[in-house]
Amino acid sequence: MMNQEPSSRPSTDGRGGGAAAAPSLPDLNAETYPFPVVQRLLDQAATFNLLSRPDPQAPAPVLTTAGGAVAGFRLREVLHRFEIAMDTSGPAGLRARNTVGEPAAVFEQRWLLIPPGYAALPDREPPPTALDPERPQRFVLLDGICRFGRGADGFRGFGGGSTFPVTCGGRPQLLAGAVGTLLEGFGRFQGLAGTYTYCGVIDPQRGFSGSLFLRVMDPRGALRTDEAVPPVRPVVEADPGVTYLLLRGQKRDARQKTGYLYGPDGQVNGLDVEQQLRFFDTGFSSGPAGLRTAARIGPVVGSMTARIAFNLFNPGAPGTDLSPIPFQSVNDYTVSGAGGGQPAGSFVADGGEGRTFTLEFPEAPGQRGLRFGGFGPILGGTGAFQGMEGLMSDNSVVGIAPHALATHYVLRVHDPAGRFRAPGPGA
Repeated sequence: MMNQEPSSRPSTDGRGGGAAAAPSLPDLNAETYPFPVVQRLLDQAATFNLLSRPDPQAPAPVLTTAGGAVAGFRLREVLHRFEIAMDTSGPAGLRARNTVGEPAAVFEQRWLLIPPGYAALPDREPPPTALDPERPQRFVLLDGICRFGRGADGFRGFGGGSTFPVTCGGRPQLLAGAVGTLLEGFGRFQGLAGTYTYCGVIDPQRGFSGSLFLRVMDPRGALRTDEAVPPVRPVVEADPGVTYLLLRGQKRDARQKTGYLYGPDGQVNGLDVEQQLRFFDTGFSSGPAGLRTAARIGPVVGSMTARIAFNLFNPGAPGTDLSPIPFQSVNDYTVSGAGGGQPAGSFVADGGEGRTFTLEFPEAPGQRGLRFGGFGPILGGTGAFQGMEGLMSDNSVVGIAPHALATHYVLRVHDPAGRFRAPGPGA
């Protein structure tokens, strides 16, 4: 049931940080396996950074109610290779060159609006629900089939999301974020578990345009390679007035601890997580060896603290593909200044919609893990990020005891003046 109501907001009462947990609570930082081993298992993943555009040859995507109101979209997305090349030069603190390359995959699915409290399932048709562009609404992602290249490699998916009505530059826009999970893979995706996250904009006449970040756990190396993949060459223009940023989060080492958060009743209601922020380069290609992905973890550029509303002891759902565990988070990002001096600034993202799936590690029996996918609005910032607006998506995997993690954040920033855009081809 992909669209459970989200859990309560994370509390700052009893903020854990590095404080010791109460004796009756399990130690999140204990080592079932050594921390470096679990970090390595989390990083055995294939990552695909993609930009979704409506297929111009597809029929009009709008689906309507009996009364003619917009009820959803039958999407045929063309997924392009997408490079987000980050740097810290310039007064903005963070900048990126966005390069949109050749089409690499096609994703066909339906996005249907759903009423409040509706529990979505892949084989369940929701009641027709009219789009209201002036208020947030949830939607379900149904009948998803993603095919890479000539169609031999791909997956079936299912998910849920929400709209976010905003005003950018004096004009109304309908932003949208979503989380999906792989139900079944084929070709090189066969037998693999994964999560995909969206952040972008909905045009009621054209459908969705924006970021799709796909992470697939790949312990056998069916998709990963250590060899370099061909660079992304600009084929189409990036989204006008928008800059995408990409950051990775991970702990410095096993000494960076995770603590519990407590509610007014003294009960655990969340986690307090601190991590480094790093640059992350990822790419893929479909060469003679077939579909392959490569990634490189870049330098430390800041830090992030997340307050996550997620009850590990009473999650309220089993965490399966069809019944994930809801969570919410508030993410505080701080970006280092030039030369490691005073911070360039900070910004906050409200991860108000998230879904959690259990994760197993074939190489480490008994090691607990979770896949997280979430999204939410950027709430502004300080310093170089003063006035920052946009949408964030979060695609993460974590271990439990030890609490190692590998998180990826895509930030879709409203940027008409090019404040966060680095110069270069495709920028």
